[in-house]
Amino acid sequence: MIVKATREGLLGKATASGYVVDTFVPFVALPAVAALRRAVRVTNPKTGISHVALVLDVGPWNEHDEAYVFGGKRPQAETGTDMMGRKTNKAGIDLGEWMWRALKMLDNGLVEWEWADAPPHAPQT
Repeated sequence: MIVKATREGLLGKATASGYVVDTFVPFVALPAVAALRRAVRVTNPKTGISHVALVLDVGPWNEHDEAYVFGGKRPQAETGTDMMGRKTNKAGIDLGEWMWRALKMLDNGLVEWEWADAPPHAPQT
């Protein structure tokens, strides 16, 4: 599914899975707790670059948007207001720092994501 991606940020802080955000692990956030620790392939349509990452955080904006994450619906946050009534930036996925750089993202923009069969390989430093 093609959705707006934003940069996770939060370096040094713990995610919903307990992972402490760094710049070495390819991870993303999707708005469903049940997605944690699953693998996804994310592609930047502008560059064609694609990488596999683990879902290690819940978000952006919502925590229970299973209709989007598992049901093929559009992200609820695209409405401009999240499930708690907060104004959103309409993002459907957050990218960790490693993914952001590896996909050559220059700003918030569109990416395509899908479930992946295998976890990501350890990134090369």
